[in-house]
This record gives sequence, structure tokens and C-alpha cells, in this order.
Amino acid sequence: MRYKYSLLLVLAAAAAACTGERDTTAPTPPIPPAPSVLLKDVEIPHLPSPYYHFEYDTEGRYSAASFASGLTMYDVTYDGGRIKEMRNNIIVNHDRLVYLYDNAGRVSTVSYTNANGLVFTRLRLSYDGQNLSRIQRERLINSDFIIDKTMSFSYYADGNLLELTEHRPAIDGLQDETMTVDHFELYDDKINVDGFSLIHDDFFDHLVLLPAVQLQKGNPGKQTHTGDGTNYTVNYTYTYDDRNRPLAKNGDLTFLNGAEAGQRFQTQSLFTYY
Repeated sequence: MRYKYSLLLVLAAAAAACTGERDTTAPTPPIPPAPSVLLKDVEIPHLPSPYYHFEYDTEGRYSAASFASGLTMYDVTYDGGRIKEMRNNIIVNHDRLVYLYDNAGRVSTVSYTNANGLVFTRLRLSYDGQNLSRIQRERLINSDFIIDKTMSFSYYADGNLLELTEHRPAIDGLQDETMTVDHFELYDDKINVDGFSLIHDDFFDHLVLLPAVQLQKGNPGKQTHTGDGTNYTVNYTYTYDDRNRPLAKNGDLTFLNGAEAGQRFQTQSLFTYY
């Protein structure tokens, strides 16, 4: 697709040069492709099930999503092939997540808007090329938008996530300052389907879908979490179907500090597909 898009621009420029005309119309940014793998459910033992659930339209794009067995449930609408809004449709909450895009077609801002039309949270996204490099979350506090969390991303040369650094600044009466780093290594060459969850690490925050963003191409064999609070390492093993899609992700977690240092805990995620 990128080759065809670039070729069309070259031909258009050549045609304009031959006619003595100059096209001043900005090219339309490419539409993000539909997911190549249609993930249905993610189940995590001892947590609300399904933990994540997805539905798709006839073109293979997200049409609906839910989190934590219906704690939030979203209808996804599009404009020109790009997500326009994610609308929470549970009885007690009708927030809308409104998407804005930059000139390259990348999501630049997601605004959480309540049923009365008030924007109460904004996500501002930055990129290094097509790689997501930063998410800054701003919350409306006492009539002002205050940064309460930033997530920064660095990558290996192959495009897999190397480190995710999260900073929460001190906000009087709300939170202390914290900094954590998640380091990922030992990636395999199979299909990753749960990288999206790395940016959804607050249970009561909205789920934000970014179809054009791929944090992890493969599946990491090891994750090390350090910084303020509990530190730990997780060694992962996977089982796959005949299409290289993960069916189970099993983690052997070891606590590194505090009263639980040295203790181990088993984690698991289970995946189903359409």
C-alpha cells in the first residue's frame, strides 16, 4: 500500500510539472488497515470475564468492544475509514471518546466527553515516524487541565517495544509522584494480539483503540518492571494455533522487592478468535 501511495504522488507531481500547474492540495493520509487477526476474547483467570471482547464489521474493522465483562461497552463509529468516536453505552455512563488526527493520518488527540458534552480528559499522542513515542493524559481538575500521567515508548530496531516508561507527577490531594519502567526482551516471531493492553493500565480508565499503532510485533519472553512500588520480572511461555496466533500466554512472575521479594506467582491470558 505504501509503495502504491508513493507512486501515485510521483505520477501526480510529474503530470502537474508537464502541464505547468502545481497541485497545492494536501494528499489524503492513508487509511489504517483493518486488523489482520480478528481477536474475539481475552480471558484472565480470577478477573471479570471476558476481560476484553471485540466485534467487527463486514470490512473487518472494530465495531464494538467491551472491558471487564461489560464494565465499559463501546460502539465504534468511523469517518472516512478512521475511528471517529468510541461511545460507551452502559446504562450509567455515556461518555464519548472523540478522535482527532494529524496531517499524516495518525491519532493526535482523544477527548473523553461526557453526556453533557464536557471534555474531562484528553490524551495527546506523539510519534517518531509511525511508532507511538508518547501519550500524555490531561485531566480536568478545578477548571484546568492538569497532566496526571505520561507514557513514553522506545523500540528495538525491528519495531518491537523495548521500554515503556510511565510517569505520574505529584498532584496535591490526588497522587504522589511515581516513575516506573517496563523492559521487554526475548521476542519471538509469532503474532502479537495483546500489545494494545499496555496503554490501558488503569482499570477504571477508558479503553482507547489505536488500529494503526503496533507496540509489539512478536511476543516478549521476558518483562522486567522496576521503579516506584512493586518490582518484578515475568518469564512468559506461549502456546499457538496453526496460524501462529497465541492461544495461551503463561507467566512465571517473581517479586524483586518488599516483603514478597523472591516469591513467585503464575499469570495466564487466554485468547479466542473469529
